[in-house]
Amino acid sequence: MLAVGFEEDVELILEKLPSKRQSMLFSATMPGWVKKLARRYLNDPLTVDLVGDQDEKLAEGIKLYAIPTTSTSKRTILSDLITVYAKGGKTIVFTQTKRDADEVSMALTNSIASEALHGDISQHQRERTLNGFRQGKFTVLVATDVAARGLDIPNVDLIIHYELPNDPETFVHRSGRTGRAGKEGTAILMFTTSQRRTVKSLERDVGCRFEFTSPPQMQEVLESSAEQVVATLMGVQSESIQYFLPAAQRLTDELGTQALAAALAHLSGFSQPPSSHSLISHEQGWVTLQLTRESGYSRGFFSARSVTGFLSDVFPAAADEVGKIYIIADERVQGAVFDLPEEIAKELLNKPLPPGNSISKITKLCCYWEVWLLYSETLRKLPTLQDDGPTVDNYGRFSNRDRSSRGGGSWERSQRVSRNWGGRNSDSDDGFRRGGRVYRTDNSWSKSPKGSEDDWLINGRRSHHSSSHGNRERYH
Repeated sequence: MLAVGFEEDVELILEKLPSKRQSMLFSATMPGWVKKLARRYLNDPLTVDLVGDQDEKLAEGIKLYAIPTTSTSKRTILSDLITVYAKGGKTIVFTQTKRDADEVSMALTNSIASEALHGDISQHQRERTLNGFRQGKFTVLVATDVAARGLDIPNVDLIIHYELPNDPETFVHRSGRTGRAGKEGTAILMFTTSQRRTVKSLERDVGCRFEFTSPPQMQEVLESSAEQVVATLMGVQSESIQYFLPAAQRLTDELGTQALAAALAHLSGFSQPPSSHSLISHEQGWVTLQLTRESGYSRGFFSARSVTGFLSDVFPAAADEVGKIYIIADERVQGAVFDLPEEIAKELLNKPLPPGNSISKITKLCCYWEVWLLYSETLRKLPTLQDDGPTVDNYGRFSNRDRSSRGGGSWERSQRVSRNWGGRNSDSDDGFRRGGRVYRTDNSWSKSPKGSEDDWLINGRRSHHSSSHGNRERYH
């Protein structure tokens, strides 16, 4: 703040203060320039360090989670994360661009009250937005890094890094919006499969450890929603309750506990039964199935074409609607995992199958660092999912820091990646995608990841198979 014109004002204020006083300086980090500032304005100061010797380190009390996702499923997962982890408290969602902040906030508003905050918003509107957030008029603030520092927002329960930060200091400042003044908080990092190395680099640079977990399951979302509604009901004043006792008594006599359950469902936003979620893409209305074939019932190489051929013979409608197909990486098992629309999946599960073949619904996903595991009747490995977004990110553009000692480590690789993409300012929209390329305002571009929607990942290798139903490998 001093560097952008407030220095003279601060000095003027200090001149007017009594000479006998206690002055205190608070800072989330303690780089050299902060220490220099303390020597300039404070007399023989006592340093109270709640963090430690490292320049970038999170305060204790912040629980860190890293959740794998895809570029297209982030918004679907986001509302579930807020429901499960914020538990009705305040949440700040950090995006990279102003456009993302507006779009994510608008998408959330359908289910959760939220507002956007970024550099294009007028000062008057910023103050109104921040005051509304502090007072609890809405519980989710979607912001660029303009909100990462310098804002006094107490009692923030959850921070979500919707996009990875550009550097570790930004990560510290973002996450430091929660867990303040000795309180506990939660910070969640959303990342794609192509950003796993970046997450490891972030752990090393900040000196933290993430708990890698999967997106919330529908049962967790339902339970959290019900808990929040119950907490809200407990806060209703007894004087108001009196007006509704006759109707409540009548409903209880007619429906029993179902009346209360219906009220909880409606207030939770689930007047209709919740639709299923794909465990691969997290899209609503899709079900993840696993096809397994016993040894001796297949000739030739088991591939994605084998799956589409099998589905075409058993249930043609399933072959027409099947999503991406991923071959199980365990060489001891012939099988694949794929998505189908919910209604078609139900019909397929009731179809008779040829001997040696079985289809089951996957109900739980567990994510560890290097391997994805799916639980059905037995444990299965799922190959690394093909991401639908860029294979690079902006993390690694460390400014004002000497990293020469890192040699040829991951930081230098991330630097090269950032230079290849030209970097993107966290509070601007300076690039757009079209036709497999990333166009930038300076007329430079780099190609997006090779491959298309028709690329199949087979045991970790990319094989180009058409999704058409011609020339299929038969299941017999």
